[in-house]
Amino acid sequence: MWLKSLQAQNLRSFVNFNLTFSPDINFFIGDNGAGKTSILEAVDVLSRGKSFRSNSLRNIANYNDPRLTIFSEMQDASGARVQLGVQCHNNSTELRINREKVNKWSSLAAFLPVIEIHPESYTLITGGPAERRKFLAWGTFHVEPSFLNAWTEYHRALKQRNSCLKEHKIKEARYWHPVLAQNGEKINHLFAQYINRLIPYINELLNEFELPDEIKFLYLAGFNGPSLADDLEKELGNQLVPTVTSCGPHRSDIQIVWNEHGFAKTSSRGQQKVLAMALKLAQARLLSDSLDKPCVYLIDELPAELDEKHCSNALSIIRGLNSQAFITSVSTNRILSFTQPTSKMFHVERGNVLEMV
Repeated sequence: MWLKSLQAQNLRSFVNFNLTFSPDINFFIGDNGAGKTSILEAVDVLSRGKSFRSNSLRNIANYNDPRLTIFSEMQDASGARVQLGVQCHNNSTELRINREKVNKWSSLAAFLPVIEIHPESYTLITGGPAERRKFLAWGTFHVEPSFLNAWTEYHRALKQRNSCLKEHKIKEARYWHPVLAQNGEKINHLFAQYINRLIPYINELLNEFELPDEIKFLYLAGFNGPSLADDLEKELGNQLVPTVTSCGPHRSDIQIVWNEHGFAKTSSRGQQKVLAMALKLAQARLLSDSLDKPCVYLIDELPAELDEKHCSNALSIIRGLNSQAFITSVSTNRILSFTQPTSKMFHVERGNVLEMV
């Protein structure tokens, strides 16, 4: 499906806008601080309940009127349409699909798989394990239906066990081991399965982006013993019992190795940005092949992130996947070579956005 239209009220500096998009690539041109990225944030909120710039919806609401509303209409190749909506005021948030209330953000995310690429995306390579776990969780959620329930149950039990550990209630902490072990082992299996399915797509893109083919990707489970149940029990047998659970898939990671060293330490910033782009494009190819479901790309300042050759490669791949993209730039000249007759361009200035004809 692709985003046919987007309406927002009280989104950062915007009082109101109503936009109709191309199913191809939509460019937003304007000076820094004009509000281009806010439009990308609105799409992100519809998919994830937060934006890549803020985890709180209150932070992206208009300062003078915090009653935030975001509404979109999506359409597939057959013409079928789905409406997604989010309303937020103070601490109350309502989610709607086809104007009917839903309780979980995952319901919206299933309709709108969004991949964000922005100036901090290279932290997927250089940042801590949490960045790569989010990458794994996003991909696994979209291709494996059983993942969400296991993930939810695992984190519910993890929270309870950690609470017990902080209060030194060892017997009560052990009560949560069966739920943690069962769901943790399943998540570990799904993560490992996902990265194994993803690696061939990554290798294709390493070649297309002319990155070293010696780069290797190793999944680290987050526990060392023969089973998670063994490691959980071993943790309680230590002389100094920890106050948080230190083993399990919430500690998993992807190790990225180049010439027997960590890629983050031996690569340039440019290589890191290109590899981050390749990893996210690989996710889209896998999702497209698995479910015939295109992603929506949100790319903040693409010309600033990649050189012209890599920009052209990335957009060719996105178009080849029949994916829709929203791309910001401070300069029309920097993106003219990437436009097609099917593209749309918008000018953003001081809280106003107008289509450029």
